[in-house]
Amino acid sequence: MGLEVAVGSTPAAVRSARLAKELAWASADKPMFCVVSPIAPPRLWRVVADGVRSATETAFVETPGGTAALERAVAVGAQHLARLSSALIEPHLRLDAQLAAMVVSGDKAHIAVSSGMRVYRARNGEPQRLMNHGNRSPGISHGGLHVSTERLLRGDLFVFGSRDGFAMPSIGAMATTLAQRPDAPAKDLCDAMLRSCRSASMSAGVVVLRVR
Repeated sequence: MGLEVAVGSTPAAVRSARLAKELAWASADKPMFCVVSPIAPPRLWRVVADGVRSATETAFVETPGGTAALERAVAVGAQHLARLSSALIEPHLRLDAQLAAMVVSGDKAHIAVSSGMRVYRARNGEPQRLMNHGNRSPGISHGGLHVSTERLLRGDLFVFGSRDGFAMPSIGAMATTLAQRPDAPAKDLCDAMLRSCRSASMSAGVVVLRVR
């Protein structure tokens, strides 16, 4: 069983500039994939996203495991946000982040998702939204995190990331690509989803994972 993974993101239009908000990444050390969406003023988007990514990834690499280890790693990311908030000149500025992460171990996928993020799996051509808990608190600093373990089967297609990446134009573009090429590479599916976001200057981050 092998993995084929593509990650991607699009910037947002902020006044006359285009700023990167969501951070989609794949760890170089572990089969760990994540999208971070900052809850912060635009000038701090990259600081928040990079900090959560680094803290979470480092914590998981140092103490690998299943969902409990992933949950602890996200908690380390939340602690980093608390330290960052205390170091700012504006001490009352709210900093948080929404996050969707997956760690693959053998034939299992350990998944963590906070409010505002989406996780879908297509199995045997049937799409299903996973871990849909609408009453969760926003942001990892407020305990708004749900973790689960899913068994991987050959042929599974997982797609996860920020909510705007799952708007109807993006889902339609992916569906069209799959209808034309059911075995389309993960990169092509990721590009198809983000194309409409890019043209609309809408910020989004997506991870597409195929189990081969």
